[in-house]
Amino acid sequence: MRYPLVEAGTAAAFAGVALAIGSSWALPAYWAATATALALALVDLDHKRIPNAILFPGLAVSWALLIPGTLADGDPWALARAAGGAAAYFGLLLVVALAARGGFGFGDVKLALLLGTFLAHRSWEVLAVGVFAGFAVGGLLGALLLATRRAGRKDAMPFGPAMVVGAAVALAWGMTIADWDLGR
Repeated sequence: MRYPLVEAGTAAAFAGVALAIGSSWALPAYWAATATALALALVDLDHKRIPNAILFPGLAVSWALLIPGTLADGDPWALARAAGGAAAYFGLLLVVALAARGGFGFGDVKLALLLGTFLAHRSWEVLAVGVFAGFAVGGLLGALLLATRRAGRKDAMPFGPAMVVGAAVALAWGMTIADWDLGR
């Protein structure tokens, strides 16, 4: 029963990404990243881990499509911004993971490489909204699980799905949210 829902959800996500990105040669790269992120979110929900066997090939394929797509779009600086966004999101979550001393998974840190790439490829504002939205969604879900006693304070809670939802929110409405927040 779950599999038809996964396929329908993936198709809806691909359509949403196409609407958010618009006409761009980089769109296939966004689809590859979307498929990778969805697979990782589902595995994280089921097994509370982000497998390298999905993440790194997905990241490689996404970059292999992103580079020529971005160059065809005529925006080479977007590639530099994407690399910087991947490094920034990775670095932020690495600091969080080290400070949490085992309370935060390193898989989530590595997932930030993929999400940071595509959020920053759009803009720095979209990256900022995606990071904030991921933490907001994760916090709300954690609070809900604690309040309903479905999880305790010491239980492992997957953060990857919250990061993916935050990235989706940012891709869809990131510039609108940033403009509103900055009073533009």
